[in-house]
Amino acid sequence: MFRLKKKHTVTFKRRRLLHIIYAYSFIVLFFVTIFVFDHYLLTRFSYEIATIFYLIPIIAFASLTFYLFYTSRYSFSKIQQIKAKLRHVILFNQLYVTDKDTNPYKAVTSMKFKIYFQNHSLIIESYPNGAPYTLQPDSLAKKLESALSMNLTDIKHRSPHFVTYEFSVNKPDRIIVNKALLNDFDPLTIPLDSEKDWKFTSIPHALIAGATGSGKTFMIYYLILQFAIRGADIFILDPKRSDLSSLKSNIPNALNRIASTPATMAKILREANDEMNKRYETMFNKTDVELGKNYNHYNLKPIVIVFDEVAAAMEEDKKIAKEIDSYLKQLILKGRQAGIFMILSTQKPNAEAVSTVIRDQIGLRIALGQLSKSGYRMTLGDEWDELPSAETGTGKGFVFLDGEGWTLPRPFEAPYLNFEGLNYRQELYSAMMNNR
Repeated sequence: MFRLKKKHTVTFKRRRLLHIIYAYSFIVLFFVTIFVFDHYLLTRFSYEIATIFYLIPIIAFASLTFYLFYTSRYSFSKIQQIKAKLRHVILFNQLYVTDKDTNPYKAVTSMKFKIYFQNHSLIIESYPNGAPYTLQPDSLAKKLESALSMNLTDIKHRSPHFVTYEFSVNKPDRIIVNKALLNDFDPLTIPLDSEKDWKFTSIPHALIAGATGSGKTFMIYYLILQFAIRGADIFILDPKRSDLSSLKSNIPNALNRIASTPATMAKILREANDEMNKRYETMFNKTDVELGKNYNHYNLKPIVIVFDEVAAAMEEDKKIAKEIDSYLKQLILKGRQAGIFMILSTQKPNAEAVSTVIRDQIGLRIALGQLSKSGYRMTLGDEWDELPSAETGTGKGFVFLDGEGWTLPRPFEAPYLNFEGLNYRQELYSAMMNNR
């Protein structure tokens, strides 16, 4: 279809209907002329040569028709369809300058696009050439997204000369959680969908935000199971005493691993801080310690603390809330190398629930369901002006992975837990028991 990474250039090109009519008229006139002088041709040339004269206009007619169709938005070539749509963006938004006195149909300068495919993405580089028609990157992004009917995934200012827009060619496949997925896994990476992975050892901690019915709890269930099969020690803080607390029958030693009151939650966080400090003493209290090593190189188990509805815990007991916040900051800021990871969830990701210091250190951020613009910003960060187009609803929203070079959050559909085909409680219990 096209060569990967081969760049195709698109600039101003106005196709006048009158010129097309002239071209077809000339071909038809040429054919009629040959037909009129058919007897003369047969007397001067052989039958085979005379036939060639008839083939010339037929071939010209077919070639012109093929060219017009091939370079249109209806072309069977994907790259030609995209080029035609980009030419329409240039024309309809007047992203060009012409000399009206000499030839208004020839551009003096115009917006130039260079397009190529890379992995699962369409990359478009826009070169405005400093002309007065230059659009703001976000404004042009919306126009490109609408024209191409593709989801924008990123905008990157890689150079002062051009801006790079990245579009998803195909929607990532949603993960269906089954036995095969649980039996085949990378110990240091958790898949989020067919294209995105959470490398939790380098991008630590997670924040999941969403209102009731957004699918937030099921996303947490998924992450708990994924960490369980990787041998993690899992602790659950559930101030609302709701769905996550019901897992106590499936987690060994649940009395010491699941907490619902402010005091017991503070106790688990305090003990996690103590364990973190002990690990650092074990790992780095050596003269020959290797630089860059983490808990995994010392065969230490990851410790995962799931803190559901952080806001509810902070509001229940203001005095203990300060203690909890202090422990959270220590674990978030220092826990990665020691193998201690936090998964926080909240309906309202405001500063009272998750402080800015904590939120800025979280690598994986997921917003499910419908949130306000401020809610999206508090969850996903605020380095973007407009979110890309995406379907939102139960289990659907946006994801942002820090450290991946993204500048925009990306559309996301959470993994699907099919409880009819997967006995979640049994799988969780088996994973926890096998890795004790």
